[in-house]
Amino acid sequence: MNAAGYTRVSISEQAEDGFSLESQDHNIHAFAQGKGMEVVHIYQDAGISGTRSDRPALEQLLHDAEQGKFDVVIVHSIDRFYRDLQGLLKALNHLQQHGVAFISISENLDFTTPWGKLALAVLGSLAEIYIDRLSEDTRRGKRQRARNGLWNGSPPLGYCRGNCATCTVPNGPDYCPHAGQANRSQDKGLVLHPIESEMVRLAFEWYATGNYSDGQIAEKLSAHAHTLPDGSTVRFLSKGRPGRSDPGPLSKDTIRDVLKNPFYTGVVPYYGKQGPRRRKPVSLSPGKHQALVEQTVFDRCQEIRRLSARPRTHGGTTCRIYPLSGILYCAACGSKMRAQGGSKGRHYYVCTGRLQHTTDCSDPAVCAQDAEAQLVEFLDSLPVPDDLETWVCQQLDPEWDEQQVREQEVQLQGRLVRAVELYLAGDISKARYETEKTDCEDKLADLRPGAIRDILARTELLIGFAGRYQEASGLQKKKLMRVLVASAHLRKQCLVSVQPQPLLYPIFRNLIQRMSFSGGSDGI
Repeated sequence: MNAAGYTRVSISEQAEDGFSLESQDHNIHAFAQGKGMEVVHIYQDAGISGTRSDRPALEQLLHDAEQGKFDVVIVHSIDRFYRDLQGLLKALNHLQQHGVAFISISENLDFTTPWGKLALAVLGSLAEIYIDRLSEDTRRGKRQRARNGLWNGSPPLGYCRGNCATCTVPNGPDYCPHAGQANRSQDKGLVLHPIESEMVRLAFEWYATGNYSDGQIAEKLSAHAHTLPDGSTVRFLSKGRPGRSDPGPLSKDTIRDVLKNPFYTGVVPYYGKQGPRRRKPVSLSPGKHQALVEQTVFDRCQEIRRLSARPRTHGGTTCRIYPLSGILYCAACGSKMRAQGGSKGRHYYVCTGRLQHTTDCSDPAVCAQDAEAQLVEFLDSLPVPDDLETWVCQQLDPEWDEQQVREQEVQLQGRLVRAVELYLAGDISKARYETEKTDCEDKLADLRPGAIRDILARTELLIGFAGRYQEASGLQKKKLMRVLVASAHLRKQCLVSVQPQPLLYPIFRNLIQRMSFSGGSDGI
């Protein structure tokens, strides 16, 4: 009788050590010899979880079973074959349909008999429970590592484990100048890779300008010649994974993952149990590694990505940023208007309802420059009063008395000065001084609440808006529009309505009334 063996380990370190695989192989051959069977082949999956069904060796085994290449499959134990009950039963049913028996040495059961099948279901359930508990324990361990400031998994681009003396990673020998020298590892944390870290810094630096996309940065980095301390140059390469992929040119997906990873600011993110598209950390803990980028630079990169202001190229020409994308709507059918380029460098906003045939809208596309100019003209025409602060406060509170507020501010500031003098003279204790100081500061803040200060700061942007807008960069123009406008509507290429941000609604309403009273526009 011809027999096939199947061996598996789930951790890459076990696979490299080889003991677990060799032990399984030895047991299978010894068992087959004792039963008078001939082992024709050993199928081996190294470093792959028993819950996965896409194991290369297992798939080949099931395929060969269909071809009748053996009569029985022998494994060391059930959990080597499968740790998922549903997958286990499916695989065994496949073998049975093709007349192939299945034997597990450790359990000493013939799973072709009714009792064997019952025992199989019980053992499979226990294996599944074990893997569930193991997964939960692993999650807890990973969360604790993150709390301790340690990264989970392979080092991200820009870092390494610092095991320089025995380094065998793809971007180590013949690439990293530290390979073969003394170890730089410290407290189980990660250290900066001397070449990859410069690559990461450049990626953030270029993206923060708002002038490059992920793909453009990948191309620039792959073409960049980095100078080493000894004067030699080296090309930037992706990290590569042993046994999976070799280092090579950087991809836009690699750059995207780098630019979104808060690890580079000196913290360790923990993502928890989330779906395959997880990208929002459950928690952030101070890391034991050295930060590669400032928090302000990282935040700017996230803001650029959030505003979808990443320019792309077409035929070598950089496309423009569309300031009204996301806030512009078609008044005819209510659909959003999408920005798109046309021939000869023309740019347009087009109704998505018309584009996607979800509505019967027939409104034509509008030139992007014309649409933007109409909204800029409207915002610039709003008659902002000279004494803006007093006017804004009166619009929000009709009983507002600016003179009374200023008198109260003078009194409170005087109290603060007296408290300082008394404390320095030793007439009041430090605790009394702190109490007086806190009370005065709280009352000063109450005189002009944060909401009023925010509204005032936004309203000030309307002063000389056209000039301010023209001098701004593409990204700044988009931010200006979003700070002031929630939505704008076009009908037949003309601006017909503007919805301000909710915080500014009463201010816009009163400004438009001022326009009407002065003989200007009827408002929008």
